[in-house]
Amino acid sequence: MHAGFRSQQAGMADLVVRWRSGGIEIRELHGALIPALQQFLQHLDAHHRIESGHYFPAMQRIEPRIEAGVALLDRDHDAIHAHIDALVTTGRAFHQAVTTGGAEADDRLRRLADALDRARPELARHLDDEEDIVIPLIALRGDPLAI
Repeated sequence: MHAGFRSQQAGMADLVVRWRSGGIEIRELHGALIPALQQFLQHLDAHHRIESGHYFPAMQRIEPRIEAGVALLDRDHDAIHAHIDALVTTGRAFHQAVTTGGAEADDRLRRLADALDRARPELARHLDDEEDIVIPLIALRGDPLAI
């Protein structure tokens, strides 16, 4: 799952780099980036809801000593959801500008690209933290929802 998030982010970043270097036109970028962004955001939001609502509480019951780690991951989720909100807003504005032929499409894309740039390091760190905290517990105890 996490490898998929990393791959999706890298794919979107590559599209933005191509656009910034003049290697792809806005309409072509729009056709590739908006569906990728929608899929990424839907999967990320669902993933976090399942973790915060089910996995993390179950893990804390199994191993109370990870409470501080789970609290960190939940705070990360809150921060990442601020990025999700920004990506939804800037993605929608870019999509509307392109589909209506708006002159502001370039500016809207620049804002979306900047939002993607800001979100990437925080999500990467969070995925690493999650793997450091959660994966060892799953390796020791198995799937907490199966117990």
